Amino acid sequence: MHLFGTILTPQAVAHNNRGESEGGTISTLQKVIRNGDIYSTVSSEAIRYAVREGWLDDKGLTLNRKVSHNGSEWTDKEFKKPQDHIDDDVLGYMHAKQETVSRRGILEISRAVSTTPWPGTISSHFASPGSNPAVSTNNPIPYQCEIHDTRYQYTFALTPDALLKDKKKRTEKALVAIQNLRRPAGNHARFLFDFAPEAVVLRWTPDPAPRMMFCFEQSEGGRLSLARLVARVKGGDVDPKELAVGTAESVDGVEELRKLGVAVHDGVKKAFADILARAGKDLKD
Repeated sequence: MHLFGTILTPQAVAHNNRGESEGGTISTLQKVIRNGDIYSTVSSEAIRYAVREGWLDDKGLTLNRKVSHNGSEWTDKEFKKPQDHIDDDVLGYMHAKQETVSRRGILEISRAVSTTPWPGTISSHFASPGSNPAVSTNNPIPYQCEIHDTRYQYTFALTPDALLKDKKKRTEKALVAIQNLRRPAGNHARFLFDFAPEAVVLRWTPDPAPRMMFCFEQSEGGRLSLARLVARVKGGDVDPKELAVGTAESVDGVEELRKLGVAVHDGVKKAFADILARAGKDLKD
């Protein structure tokens, strides 16, 4: 059995203000070309790092790599007991000097892509003199940031049977971390973008393919739609009984999905609870 999910974030202003340097600088957003337009994107590595950060607050979990503002702290640098650490088991690892010592991440995450094209917006700023002790000039320091008022969506996949230990618990912890995702994409004291889902489509299925990647669409006026998912359900590619949809937003196609037999919830947490209950019935540690 496989667990798939497509996440849609709230709409906010995304940018990556890395700080000042002497002379003019531009802090850029990562971008991809999609359907002939430029879209901003957030790496899967940034999302995975945020999942790891979320686990730090859970005292009931044992992590191999603990991350903080002061760097990483390792418990088992040689990965001799990956089954004892949720991050080694779920996220995988690779030994830098011994390539044979590696494990593929069981939690696979795609890049997050904006739902709207980037219009080229740039904001200009000046850092006050003396704000950075490493910079010698006494003049204001100009810098620019690319910004994008948008939502992001991404898809994840997880096959719990491939976990080494505590399959039911670690599946739950992985999903809860995604449900409560806080600050990927370069977030720090100057920039906050809420990456916790505002709408979600989840699927618990024997089908090895998700068939629901990037299923949210947003019009130029900001209207959200799940028409692509409706078409796949109607076409027989996705069994409606395998799906759980959660959203507090108005999304075109949701009511049609409900009529087709999809479990539709008025919030994302209820959808996560629904899919976890289904998975829990099938999982055996």
